Amino acid sequence: MKHKLKGSGFFRALLKMNMLPLILLTLVITTFSAGRFAQSLNVEAKNGLVDLCHTVVVWYDTVYEGDYHAEEKDGSVCLLKGDHLLNDDFAIIDSIKEQTGVDITIFYQDTRIVTTIRANGERVIGTKANATVVGDVLEGGQPHFYTSTMVEGVRYFSYYEPLYAADGTCIGMLFLGKPSAQVEELIHNSLIPIIVFGILTMLIACVVTIRFSGKLVTAIHKMEQFLISITKGDLHEALDEDVVERKDELGDVGRNLIEMQKSLQKLVEQDILTELYNRRSGEKMLRQSCEHYRQSGTPFCVAIGDVDHFKNVNDTYGHECGDVALAEISARIKKHMQGRGYVARWGGEEMLLVYDGAHLDTAATYMQELQEAIRREPIEYGDVKLSVTMTFGLTEGNGEKIEHIVRDADAKMYEGKNSGRDKVVV
Repeated sequence: MKHKLKGSGFFRALLKMNMLPLILLTLVITTFSAGRFAQSLNVEAKNGLVDLCHTVVVWYDTVYEGDYHAEEKDGSVCLLKGDHLLNDDFAIIDSIKEQTGVDITIFYQDTRIVTTIRANGERVIGTKANATVVGDVLEGGQPHFYTSTMVEGVRYFSYYEPLYAADGTCIGMLFLGKPSAQVEELIHNSLIPIIVFGILTMLIACVVTIRFSGKLVTAIHKMEQFLISITKGDLHEALDEDVVERKDELGDVGRNLIEMQKSLQKLVEQDILTELYNRRSGEKMLRQSCEHYRQSGTPFCVAIGDVDHFKNVNDTYGHECGDVALAEISARIKKHMQGRGYVARWGGEEMLLVYDGAHLDTAATYMQELQEAIRREPIEYGDVKLSVTMTFGLTEGNGEKIEHIVRDADAKMYEGKNSGRDKVVV
């Protein structure tokens, strides 16, 4: 009996010595990870709005050539892009809202001219922007991000960018935003796996500590470093094989963390529709290719491709058909790029392709193969068979800034567009 009591006392002492610090440590790590991850999601949401804003600007510049300017007709102010009247033209912004869930508004001065935002079933056209926004963006001439902007009684997570006329004056603003409640819900739901994994790790660690305290503490420390790396934004950190190969619950947690890491990689790096890298990831990888070129001289080629007459597909068969076509084209390009480089969705129906280790003549041959693969088999959507082509601009990479390389490829792509489409311009 005394032996049992002594054993019980030692057991309790061991639990206190190992479990209490471990519990506290797990709580701290979970709290720290949740906070850092929430902050990362906020930044990612902001960057997403900024990237989408740039896409909208490019889209309007592509569809409607010319500068923004205003005219007065029948006592009303009309906002034009080149010769095109923007008033009552909701096609582009409604399309983007349908695909992304982001509300878009174009302002003339402080007045909403076109918008996806509705109140009581009606678009809130003619209403005014917040005075703070007017001061920061319209009068200050600087883009601005807000975490809580009230629009018709709804709090928005929003980004505003000034629009300029030909003479350089700020003629209006472009607004992109999501209701703050949606962003907060996304962050809340995204934090739940981290909290659950933290609690699960703590419970498993407490049970396993009874027999394998030394190995357990070591494994938890490795997972701690892995989680900290993820919260710092390093989504390619590898979890130690000793943890992954464990045959107990802790090994399960480690493998679940890797699955979480992969899910986060998809969330942060991958375009949802096409399952290609998103623009942010494409830019990051392109910078790495440029740096590798500067360090080792390894050649690479960059191409910008655009689906020909894609707007006609959306207009004729609907955006769902356009999404199916875009996803199928992306799958063919992704298959083509295996072992050759990588591809990212650059915006809309534009793709960025990077051929690693290839000179211009080799990359041009690859691109001819890709064009043939895209042409060869029509895309099926119900009873519809779509024959799709793409136009590419191809340039050889160098040590210049990626903006210059992309601009060169983009210019060649537009040269191909203007000279008949369905071609590779080198």
